[in-house]
Amino acid sequence: MAVKQKVVERVDPSNDARLQIILRALQDITARDGLQEKMCAHIVISLGTVPVPTDESSYMKFISDIRSVQAILAKECSNQKQVFAALKALYDEISNPNKQLSPAMSIVLQLIDENDIPNAVKYILNTGYPEQNLERALHTLCNWLTKWIWTDNLGPLVLEFMRGLELEQHYDILMEVTYAHIEALFKLLILPKSRKGVGPVVLHMLTRVQHSPQVFHKIIPQLSNICKQLSNQKTESSQTYLQAIVNLCIALMEHFPGYTNLYEPLNKVLEPYCPNSDYKQSLRCQSWSDSTNSVIPNRYSIGKVGLNNLGNTCYMNSVLQALFMTKTFRNEVLLHNKDMTPLFSKLQVLFALLQHSRKFSLSPSDILNLSRPPGFLLGHQHDSSEFLGYLLDILHEQEKNITPSDNTDVAGAVAISVTQTVVQQSFGGRTITVSRCGECATKSERADNFRELQLSFPNHSDNQSVQTLLDYYLQPEKLSGDNQYHCDICGRLTDGERITRIVEAPPRLILTLKHFRYDPASQQRTKLLQRVKLDRQVHLDKYQYELYAAVVHCGSSVDSGHYYTYAKDEEDWYKFNDCSVIKTTSDELCKLKPPETPYILFYARQDVTEPVSLPCTVLSNKLQLVLTKDLSEYNDEKRRQPLRVYNNRQDRNDEPPPPGCGGGGFATPAGEYVCVLMNC
Repeated sequence: MAVKQKVVERVDPSNDARLQIILRALQDITARDGLQEKMCAHIVISLGTVPVPTDESSYMKFISDIRSVQAILAKECSNQKQVFAALKALYDEISNPNKQLSPAMSIVLQLIDENDIPNAVKYILNTGYPEQNLERALHTLCNWLTKWIWTDNLGPLVLEFMRGLELEQHYDILMEVTYAHIEALFKLLILPKSRKGVGPVVLHMLTRVQHSPQVFHKIIPQLSNICKQLSNQKTESSQTYLQAIVNLCIALMEHFPGYTNLYEPLNKVLEPYCPNSDYKQSLRCQSWSDSTNSVIPNRYSIGKVGLNNLGNTCYMNSVLQALFMTKTFRNEVLLHNKDMTPLFSKLQVLFALLQHSRKFSLSPSDILNLSRPPGFLLGHQHDSSEFLGYLLDILHEQEKNITPSDNTDVAGAVAISVTQTVVQQSFGGRTITVSRCGECATKSERADNFRELQLSFPNHSDNQSVQTLLDYYLQPEKLSGDNQYHCDICGRLTDGERITRIVEAPPRLILTLKHFRYDPASQQRTKLLQRVKLDRQVHLDKYQYELYAAVVHCGSSVDSGHYYTYAKDEEDWYKFNDCSVIKTTSDELCKLKPPETPYILFYARQDVTEPVSLPCTVLSNKLQLVLTKDLSEYNDEKRRQPLRVYNNRQDRNDEPPPPGCGGGGFATPAGEYVCVLMNC
């Protein structure tokens, strides 16, 4: 033990020559007493503190010393207990979230024969580390892989580590690490010395992320240089990886369609190269999202947050997600810094969390408590259109009460009070309704603000589209029978005509398709189970609008069934179904058939620029504190997750020795043999 204390005292973390000190101490130990298990562990830990020099002369001396240390360890760690101590120390260190470790530590991996690396990974998984420690270990190994070429086993270990995590469906860990390191690893493909270890890891990452284009899109800016460099090298290795990249990029562009701005330059880069006939073969593997047993709470896989159903509250959740995906409205809410009512303040918090939280889903209980319309009973299903109208009305009225209004004339009509609230700025439009007496031709006009147009179906409503329903809404209406017009000039009810004109088109147009009608026989609101052609674009007055969100109702009655939302962000479409959010396409929305019917449609005016999502840094201090607290809760939840138990040995103190010393089993301190595969 005196020798151990000597090493501890002499290895000063601030000393650039610490590796030489370790080497001399190691030589001294082996010459006198031989290398014991505890000293193996201590040497490994000390290697983790050794900085890698940056100048060339010091670096080459450093590598020479590293190889000397590696040679001594390989010679002295001749039994299973010594290898066990060294590897356990390595695993403990790299999984520690509070340590930044030198890649020199990785030379310990050379104690394992490459064929035994799968068993080494089984060992680390069978040791019972929490998920956050496994994630930290993989982060550390990938970081080393970007900086270190002197450990041949490092690349194969990273690849096998990822495969081991796949078997246990740790897809959240794999996505976190891939997203963090894919760019740095991909750049190293041009270096022959790095390619052997890095190449298989990069290809594995890119082929397994088939549920989200984000990882693929991160490497696109590097592809031109990578392909050019590999092509110019003319070696067997460079040409093999060049062909693999060409095949994979073409397959991924087909797998993630619709990114024209990204793919047009990429196609020019790939134009000189020909893909193999079976170029799609690389994607015929299990994606990291292919789990039928669990839902993976991962922001990087989808990038969107769900909302918990609080008891038949899908009518509310679907509307909130559609409003959140309206960026003009979302940004105005987030940047609002004036006096706010409790409802507006809670909506601001919810939008900040929906944009920046790492949680899988959130509880909108505050919004429910503050915006539940009169007559809406807790636990009962209600109409999402009624909720949307009430929510926008109450937000507008509450803000209007603390905001001065302007009086504006609309095309010569009577002056009406206009308050440019957040709701009005995003969804507000104006109409003039002109009524004409059929007897004396006198006209009367009424100006109205609107935030939603409710589109009825004509009596003969086969083969209707959204555009035809919108045109029908704006057609002249005959006023006769029970719906006669009262003329102030004639002084009585007369036949007449009414027409509505749009005089101010809203930046974002909300259209509700009135699928529900009152049935006098049953005295209930029934649903019209008919299909409507869902136009991706419509025109209103002189403006063109493009569909970006739709609340869908599934069921045969307004008071039953289920609501969910489709919405677009950039080029991607998402399906928000309470706490679940998945990637989808606009084609899926357009192909819906009754009883699944689009109910509330959201269109963006094409001459109004779509704003970008706000970064966290521009939000108020109050919201940043909310996000900080939310992140802390997320991290606490991850830490509180129960340990994954990979075998039935967790209650024993005699941990199984690690693999890597040859043979299929290893002697335990009790003299028994444990099968390495744990399933024999």
